[in-house]
Amino acid sequence: MPEMTEPYIELIIADDSNIIIECMKHWIKDAPNVELIAIVHSAELLKSLLEIHENAIILSSFYWIMIQGKAKISPLISNNPTVSYALLLHPNDYNTINGLIDIGIKGFFGYITTQEDMIKGLGDIKTYNYYMAPEIMAEFMEIKQNENGYGNSEKTYLTKRETEILKLILHGKNSKSIAKALNISKRTVDGHRANINNKFGVKNTAQLYKKAGSYLLTF
Repeated sequence: MPEMTEPYIELIIADDSNIIIECMKHWIKDAPNVELIAIVHSAELLKSLLEIHENAIILSSFYWIMIQGKAKISPLISNNPTVSYALLLHPNDYNTINGLIDIGIKGFFGYITTQEDMIKGLGDIKTYNYYMAPEIMAEFMEIKQNENGYGNSEKTYLTKRETEILKLILHGKNSKSIAKALNISKRTVDGHRANINNKFGVKNTAQLYKKAGSYLLTF
């Protein structure tokens, strides 16, 4: 995929846990394209900020969303369509992603995220309007495909191996790196990538990257 200029990001941290807030601040530390606009502890304060910062990304924990209540957060999302919302999820929360997608959450980070993953993810949210951390993606896709069955005739349902490879592709790995990680040949990886591209109806990684994001948020 061709190298892209990192987008400028206005970030608002919305949470009431000092530990989580400090973690988030650490993850964006020294990122030249990320500006921390504010830290807020309530949905009411967040609402007033969004009137000024119309293109910000909001980052909070799943628990903060639950404490504030979906009834408060959902209108904030629907009334501010140019703002993007991202959450930190605990592994036990993965099966709640569908409900979070329904209210408009576009980004999903895990608690084991790294600074590199956080910066990449925020950039993906700004550019593609979605991000799902690889470990969450793998779990989420497994849950969804177990619900629907791998034998489903829908064109976009992937095999387990294709799911593994898609996860690595979306994490920026090339065929050689994927082959090494999965202990298979590069030719085998290239074959799987061709199948994945065919299932998504795309011709290159850039198209796949965007199409797969929409797939993850809707299927």
